[in-house]
Amino acid sequence: MREIIKIKYQRTNFLEINHMKKTGLMFILLSAIVIVRGQERVVSVDFESNSFRNNPTIPFDKPFIIQGEISSEIEYVEISIHNENSRKELYSFAWNRYGRNVSESFDIVVPEILISNSKYDFEVSTYRAISGYEKELLIGKLQERIGYYLRNNITYDGSRIQINRAKVVYKDLAGLIDEALNYYRSKNSVRKPELSTLILEELERYSDYKFGTLMNQQGAVEKDSIATGIIDNKVDDLSEVVLSEVIPYINSELVQLDRRVNVKSVSTDKEVFTLPVNVGMYAWSKSIDITSTTVNNMDFTPGIGITLPFSNKSSILAKSKSIDGFGLSLGFLLNPVKDANGAEYITPGINLPVYAGLGLRFFKVIRLNAGALIIAEKGIQNFSNISVLPTAGVAFELNVWAGIKK
Repeated sequence: MREIIKIKYQRTNFLEINHMKKTGLMFILLSAIVIVRGQERVVSVDFESNSFRNNPTIPFDKPFIIQGEISSEIEYVEISIHNENSRKELYSFAWNRYGRNVSESFDIVVPEILISNSKYDFEVSTYRAISGYEKELLIGKLQERIGYYLRNNITYDGSRIQINRAKVVYKDLAGLIDEALNYYRSKNSVRKPELSTLILEELERYSDYKFGTLMNQQGAVEKDSIATGIIDNKVDDLSEVVLSEVIPYINSELVQLDRRVNVKSVSTDKEVFTLPVNVGMYAWSKSIDITSTTVNNMDFTPGIGITLPFSNKSSILAKSKSIDGFGLSLGFLLNPVKDANGAEYITPGINLPVYAGLGLRFFKVIRLNAGALIIAEKGIQNFSNISVLPTAGVAFELNVWAGIKK
């Protein structure tokens, strides 16, 4: 009896162990799947060859990491993304060394913002910290450039001192500041200075300085000397006002461009081709003349169609989270259009009204279209009496797999 019990116990124990092993293996397998799915693709920058190592493609529908080796002196890394051969920046991302981080590499995560089967140019810039002495030199050079520009735009004609076109001078000064600081970034996110309207007001106030009777009794040489002194004072005053709006930026944790590489023509992954199919309601208004009176019949009719999307690489749609598709929709209404007399209108050869329209897709499922119906009275078999009827519609749209890749 004891032996039988012992055998049963051993069998039970064996089954439990076997079950535990299977459960453990299943857990490990599921964990591995989660880890693999959760891993983001890593793209490494090669600063020597101006390329991504091994010329990889990059994902469009999931985040990926841009990684690179840097020296411990690099404090800031900026990556800007452009369409291939375009100078217009689409997106910009940054890595900012913080606290006691002494690593010699950077990681920047790029979210799922790119378009499938496309090519992009990447600009990778590294920045080093600058010292207090270098900041003083920067301020000094900037002051010299501002003073030089102002002196070349202030004139003296013997009786008055005038600033040439205050608004133009203001715009040029803003451009001068922007150009001088183009290769600098603020680690603590202080915004690059934009000259306030106070500068413009000062320029307009100084734009026409008249001497009055101050120098009526002075000779030409004395007048020139006095005018030169007044101009120097005005230039110094205006330079100080301009610098007062720039110095807070320079006194932040400023870093200066150390190196810049351009990685050209990086391809995104190919996407399974889908065809947007939409079903919705389309509004129309058909008018007829009855005894010299125009009578309208307005109604909504269900319709079904497809959308041929347009490229949105260079438009604002590329950055929009709510609007993701501009395209041409083609389809037909499920019922004929009727006028006030009950006469039916269709597209000859189709026996239903055909429409074409341009529209935008919102939140990936709702499409708004505006277009036209191509119709003629039912029973007409030729295209001589075709008319175009405006229409607008709201449709529910889904992408249907078409079995091929773009």
